[in-house]
Amino acid sequence: MISYLEGKVIEKNVDYLVVLVGGLGFEVRAPAGTIEKAPAVGGNVSLFTYLHVRQDVLQLYGFGSTRARGLFIKLMSVSGFGAAKALSVLSIFSPEGFGDIIARGDADALTMIPGVGKKSAQRLLLEMRDKIELAFEEVGMPEGLRASRREAVEALVQLGYSRGEAHDALKKYPADDGEAGVEEMLQFALKNINR
Repeated sequence: MISYLEGKVIEKNVDYLVVLVGGLGFEVRAPAGTIEKAPAVGGNVSLFTYLHVRQDVLQLYGFGSTRARGLFIKLMSVSGFGAAKALSVLSIFSPEGFGDIIARGDADALTMIPGVGKKSAQRLLLEMRDKIELAFEEVGMPEGLRASRREAVEALVQLGYSRGEAHDALKKYPADDGEAGVEEMLQFALKNINR
């Protein structure tokens, strides 16, 4: 598996970059923003990559962060979503922006994705709600609190709640206490889970 690439840009196209690494030129498809941020031909670029293997094609995809690559992989697991549609999502939304849309349940925003209508947007909301860590929850959060929150979410999922319900229940937990334990978070969540 090729998971990281660093080399010289020898071709820059609307849909892909060709990156020279050790005498080999790798064609790397990437979201529009990643291509725009890449240096001009002759400059060095670093990309987190994913090698997509299909029956007849090996295609390398590149991203500016591991978070974008992770979202791409999760999007491809949604029924009706292939690599091209997953890439178009990341060309329109940042991973954080997409996470915020999922957290808000904003199906209308998802209809901006080519080939996604109202029904597909609702299905995408449902399927992605349980697949991604909602971005807004961890911004500026102390590491101890972040780890406790993740454990609390997993515990709630084990109790039968969806990941989205677990995140919603913990959304208002006071984030100023960096030493919060999982037990306190679970008690808070269980009191607030259906409000």
